[in-house]
Amino acid sequence: MTHARWLYALWPLALLGGPVQAETLEGAWAVALAANPAWQASQANTESSRHLVNSAKATRWPTLSLGAVWAHHQEMPKVQTDLSGLSSGLAGLLPPQAIARLPGSLAQPVADDRGWAANATVTLPVFTSGKISAGIRAAEAGVDAAEAAENRARQDLKLAVAEAYLNVLRSRAAQTVADQLVASLGVHQRDVGQFYRQGLVARSDVLAVEVMLADARQRQIQARHALSLSRSAYNRLLARPLSTPVALDEIDWPRQAEPLPALQDSAAQHRPELDELAAQSQALHAQARGLRAEDGPQVALFAAHTYVQNSYLTREHVNSAGVMIRWNLLDAGIHRERAAALAVKADALRAQRNDLASQVALQVEQAWSLQDEAAERREVAQAALALADENLTIQRDRYANGLAIQTEVLDAQTRRADAARHLFNARYDHALALLRLKRATGEL
Repeated sequence: MTHARWLYALWPLALLGGPVQAETLEGAWAVALAANPAWQASQANTESSRHLVNSAKATRWPTLSLGAVWAHHQEMPKVQTDLSGLSSGLAGLLPPQAIARLPGSLAQPVADDRGWAANATVTLPVFTSGKISAGIRAAEAGVDAAEAAENRARQDLKLAVAEAYLNVLRSRAAQTVADQLVASLGVHQRDVGQFYRQGLVARSDVLAVEVMLADARQRQIQARHALSLSRSAYNRLLARPLSTPVALDEIDWPRQAEPLPALQDSAAQHRPELDELAAQSQALHAQARGLRAEDGPQVALFAAHTYVQNSYLTREHVNSAGVMIRWNLLDAGIHRERAAALAVKADALRAQRNDLASQVALQVEQAWSLQDEAAERREVAQAALALADENLTIQRDRYANGLAIQTEVLDAQTRRADAARHLFNARYDHALALLRLKRATGEL
């Protein structure tokens, strides 16, 4: 009897105990963020978006292009010169026979039958009707969207790791309670067996405690396997072998003190999903402006150097400079319709963001309510556990003195185990609700 009392008195220490070098939740987050492939892919997407911004900004600067060609002509290029006017002009100067022998036309080569040409051109855009600035703004908005998506992925991963972390703690606590119940019932079984051999209790008391002990062992087996599976799930999120030993630090956080309206205001400012949709909408609007700018004047300066291998030219190297103007006056509405389509998509994303904002406010309220409920349950469960311990002690003493029946003792055992489960469930429900509240406000 004394052994059983000490066993139950020390059970909270068993729940809170663990290896000295237990892993903390912050440490688990650090490991997951360093090894999770999905998180690394999100970071790569953000880096890709930053390169697109650099590319868009580079369109403002001069570009240098080089070109060269080597060609072999089937026939040497020639020009045909009409000599009929020459014959009439020489009519009085030459004999008719000589004039008759003059050709009516003459073909003269103007280029070699083979050779190569090369050119180098520098182009600088000076006016694009806003096309370049719109492209830069679209790329920058793309970075904002990618960073928001990266933040969302980071918080989702941290929440998933935290849930797995708490599942391990919950499973460990459930196994501890199951072990404590089996041990306590084992002690009670020995006491009842002694009473039966002394003729103080009936055979039915022995059978009743054995049945309850068998049921407790069933729960113990289930708890052991649940703990093993929860550890494997936790290791998977941290990119570890599933069989890696797991030792976690305990969690028991205070109640949320910040009022609900302040949390909802914080969520409206920090929730990454809202930022992501807003940035995507801005990017589409900027792309639409860029498409509309395609129909406006496009002005650029250029300077070029050209070389043509041609023995018939007096100068094979030629330098040039000038202004290029392009204005797409008619394209059957292609750019206009594409821009309109992008603008409609952008407005749809804006409407989706407004709807999500109300959902976020509701999510914050739900998470806040759950943590408040769990905190109250934890306080009630702590008091209930103390009462259950006292009740079990009393019923054991009454049974030992013949003042209580076996059913009362077994019922006290069950109530005490239920009170212990209610306590650790309330504790971890409260911790999980706090984490989900932080995720709902975008501050996890």
